[in-house]
Parts: sequence; structure tokens; C-alpha cells
Amino acid sequence: MIALVLAAALAGEVDAAALDKIRAGHRGQPVVVTFWATWCAPCVEEFPELVGLATRRRDVAFVSVSIDDRSDLPALERVVSERKPPFPVYRKADGSDDAFIAGVDKDWSGVVPATLVYDAQGRRTALLQGEHTPAAIEKALGAAKP
Repeated sequence: MIALVLAAALAGEVDAAALDKIRAGHRGQPVVVTFWATWCAPCVEEFPELVGLATRRRDVAFVSVSIDDRSDLPALERVVSERKPPFPVYRKADGSDDAFIAGVDKDWSGVVPATLVYDAQGRRTALLQGEHTPAAIEKALGAAKP
């Protein structure tokens, strides 16, 4: 109950280096990192599906990063408050989008929605760019097993 209440608020802001530290803190279990925005209709449509997947897959660490601008903060806070995800939701820190994208993953084009899947040793096993289903994430998680 407490975890759900805490996750219903933004976890803070992250740059690429901070996100890498957060991800590394989950070493020993697969990690799913999603990137989205409130102005992206497919992102908002996928968000409840991601919440459902994270609820079912307690063996996986989920981390979400919104790329919304500071001016979109009220909309972002509303989505997080209404959806109550069981995972932390961060907002990309102000700064260069290109530096953030390159710092997260050199193969990521910057498109949202996007999902990165890491195995328990911290190796990226999948990069899903554009619209994708929970089944695609599940398939990527299957490839992330040791």
C-alpha cells in the first residue's frame, strides 16, 4: 500500500547519468525503462497497459521517464496521480534533449514511446521504439533471462 501511494507522485527529475545509477541499483533483476510524454497519444494509451504489466511482473523493476517539458508538469502530475503506477515515474531534467538521448542509449532515436529492457546483469537486451504492446515487452523480457 505504501509503495503504491509513494509511486502516485513524481519521483523527481533525472538526467542520463542519474537514470543509469537508478537502473544499476536494480542489478540482479531485469529492468524495463520506459520513455513517454503526456502529449503523445500512443504513450498515454500504453500507460495503463504498462501499469498492468508491472503489477503482474513483480520480478521485474520498472522505471518510467517522462520527457515532458516543465510547462507540461501539471498534466504529468495528473496522469501519475490518476494511474497510480506501481513504479517510479521521473521527469527528464531540463537540458539538451540530444545529450539526454545519447546518454541513455546511442541507438535510441528519441522517439516516444520507447522502452529499453535490461537483463539481470545490466545488459540491454531490447530497444522498442514507437508503439508496442505488453506482449512485445514480455517477449523482450524472455530474451533478458540469464
